[in-house]
Amino acid sequence: MSKIVVVLIPGRAAEFLTVDDGDTTISSTLSYGAMPIESYWCEGEEFYFARAPLALTMECSVAAQ
Repeated sequence: MSKIVVVLIPGRAAEFLTVDDGDTTISSTLSYGAMPIESYWCEGEEFYFARAPLALTMECSVAAQ
């Protein structure tokens, strides 16, 4: 089985990735390293998200200026 994970990186469009049910992290091709998959429940449905750590995105923004 598989699940769809919404990947959230500040300043970028959300991406939707299909991963195996047993996966607990998503590897980033950017400088974010492995991002843990978080589960949230809403009205009986389970949703999956992976977020880039804010500290890393701030460092990248400052370096780009």
